[in-house]
Amino acid sequence: MIPWAIICALNGDINLGIAIIILLIIMSIVRQVLEPKLVSKNIGVHPIFTLIAMYTGFKIIGIIGLLIGPIVLIIVKNIFANLIDRGVFKTIFDKK
Repeated sequence: MIPWAIICALNGDINLGIAIIILLIIMSIVRQVLEPKLVSKNIGVHPIFTLIAMYTGFKIIGIIGLLIGPIVLIIVKNIFANLIDRGVFKTIFDKK
């Protein structure tokens, strides 16, 4: 959108160029604020853990890690939830 705004400004339509930049800023803010909440709501994980998984995936694998990180988080969460439901941790940590 930035090249579009620059081209509009250079062609003499400064108002459209400014409007495009403002729209870009609004879109960026909304995306940064709402995207983690929406993603976490759909997968059932807290937004901060989703962000951590996305960041970790990005640092380890790169761009593909942004998608793979939350998937790995969901898998790990389900594994531990199943183990807790079956009482595996309870039997491990029981003092007898």
